[in-house]
Amino acid sequence: MEFTTLTPEEFTDFEQNHPLGNFYQGTARAELRKKMGWNTYLLGVKDKNTVKAAALLIEKNKEALIQMGPILDYGKDPDIFPGSPAKPRKNPTETLDFFLENLKKFSKDHGFIQLEIFPPLLLSLRELDGSKTKEWDRKKVFEIFEKHGFKHEGFTTKIENKANRWMFSKDLTGLETLRDAELSMNSSTRKKLHKTSRELDIKVLTKKSELPEWLTALEESDKRNGVHTRNVKYFEDLWDAFGENAIFVEARRKDNGELVSSEVDIIHPNEMVAFVAGTIEKNKHFNGSVAIKGFNIEKCLELKQTRLNLYGMEGDFTPDNPLLHFKSGLKGISEEYIGGFKLVLSPSKMFIRKVRRRLPI
Repeated sequence: MEFTTLTPEEFTDFEQNHPLGNFYQGTARAELRKKMGWNTYLLGVKDKNTVKAAALLIEKNKEALIQMGPILDYGKDPDIFPGSPAKPRKNPTETLDFFLENLKKFSKDHGFIQLEIFPPLLLSLRELDGSKTKEWDRKKVFEIFEKHGFKHEGFTTKIENKANRWMFSKDLTGLETLRDAELSMNSSTRKKLHKTSRELDIKVLTKKSELPEWLTALEESDKRNGVHTRNVKYFEDLWDAFGENAIFVEARRKDNGELVSSEVDIIHPNEMVAFVAGTIEKNKHFNGSVAIKGFNIEKCLELKQTRLNLYGMEGDFTPDNPLLHFKSGLKGISEEYIGGFKLVLSPSKMFIRKVRRRLPI
């Protein structure tokens, strides 16, 4: 096997046709990160000129990150790899082992002081009450990362910026119309969706000049939640990097045209991702987010997508988690991922950096 840098064409062909491919690992996201001042690397493993693994590594200030990657065959896993052979290979984690060994060398050669990896691997699927409907044994994956000096960052429960450990999705397999999807929702969400069809219009932005007003809904939601909002430049860059695969959508009142909710969705061959969203405080009662979810489903059906990824959530299954209860009204499933692995390549430099970050300006 050979550890190498892939061309954008090689990388895209492999990533977009792999069951674990995702927008975090796409070349469009590499372009977005470049616009944000990050260095990006399209890394891969080849065996006899056939790509066996791909990973978008992003780096800034010598701290490197692979989010929802690397993309490779982690072994026999019929739920993720429908074509997996009946008998597992003798060494199903051989590619991962080889990738990590060479990635460490690559990172040291480039002077990186820290490396974090968030593999796109599920640990469990859960119902609204937190009960597991399915779980996976990832012991071998943990062992391979530990062998190469990585430490697991824990079974966290909060929404994270680097890579969500918890997500929520809805399987649309077998559904042909929005009505079919409605019948799969709970009655409360179904009623809200019907009500929004009478009171709200859905609009897809066609010009970047519309982004400042679109952004106000995100800003209001983030302010309520104590979260920092990306500025309009970030979304302009996202618009350019993803092109037609980024859909900026609004829900507006029919009676006066006021903005109610905003969202940007990312289209990937494996799924539609409801990336970020927000709602104007005074118009919350119009349920614009529900109306946009109806749009999401219709768009998925139009594109023959069978997976709607409603993105990040907390691993909190108490009645006090409103985001989980909103999403669960769509009758989807909570997904728990394996989480992050960290390798500090230069402990002394990392220690000094952490001390400086704690010092007052």
